[in-house]
Amino acid sequence: MMQQILAAHDIPSRIVNQGVAPHFGCGIPALLEVRQRDRWTALLLLSPLDDEAAQDPA
Repeated sequence: MMQQILAAHDIPSRIVNQGVAPHFGCGIPALLEVRQRDRWTALLLLSPLDDEAAQDPA
């Protein structure tokens, strides 16, 4: 889902596998990698909303 959000804003990304799962039944750890110049835009797009901004009706 995060990769789709970035793609909608024309920010190329890729999923990088982090290796083997620590024990059976766990998912495999992965990272979402973006270009250095798109880093801050991606962080802003994927970060949670501020509580104050979400509660302010103005």
